[in-house]
Amino acid sequence: MFFLLSKLLIVFLRPLCWILGLGIWALLTKNQLRKKRLIWAVVALSFFCSNKVLVNELARMWEVDPAKDAVASSGVAVILGGYAEWDEHRNRVQMSEAAERLYVPIRLYQQGKIKKFILSGGSSSVTGRTKPEATYVKPVLLDFGIPDSDIVVEDKSRNTHENATNTAAILKKLNVKGEVLLVTSAFHMRRSQAVFKKAGIAVNPYPVHYISDYGRGYFLPDWFLPSSEALYRFDMLMKEFVGYNVYKLTGKL
Repeated sequence: MFFLLSKLLIVFLRPLCWILGLGIWALLTKNQLRKKRLIWAVVALSFFCSNKVLVNELARMWEVDPAKDAVASSGVAVILGGYAEWDEHRNRVQMSEAAERLYVPIRLYQQGKIKKFILSGGSSSVTGRTKPEATYVKPVLLDFGIPDSDIVVEDKSRNTHENATNTAAILKKLNVKGEVLLVTSAFHMRRSQAVFKKAGIAVNPYPVHYISDYGRGYFLPDWFLPSSEALYRFDMLMKEFVGYNVYKLTGKL
């Protein structure tokens, strides 16, 4: 039930849904004062949610700082899903913009900083008809020359809470001691780290895939002109901010 409700909530959290809903309300209402206020609300939301400077500043405040040293005392890296999809038409793995979640740990493995991977990610589809992510990502690691013995697949989890609880069971079964390296997108790390801690897992956070520009390389148009990229990033931030607080309210972190 929690999984289904969270999927429905995500739909209504999209800023375009707010803007569209308020716009339709403004068109339908006969109250002129309300119509004026709704139009101003649509303008304000459209500006705020698509402003590159404002969205970037929000991202900088929310994202977790990068780890100074990629060290896992246990030698294990836990990679959270959400960076790949299975392309049925082309019969291949399709990586998303969050592919750093996989490729950065591969580099750390090649440098000898980690010894084993736990790929944590099942199918987040409501219908359950898509392939579990971890199962089709494993061959990618094998293609990079990583032996099968160093790859553990956790393909049942559908959200961050299940990532943590299922990983905890695997670590216990493998008798893993010490910190694991937790790898996920920077905007998702705040919630992930808290959930894994709640599950009793000691982690060294290693955020990747930053959506913020820490150097603030703004140009004059960025302050005034709407940006589709900023709107997309605001969408991700809002989803994560609400997800964090829902998890907190329901005792999952």
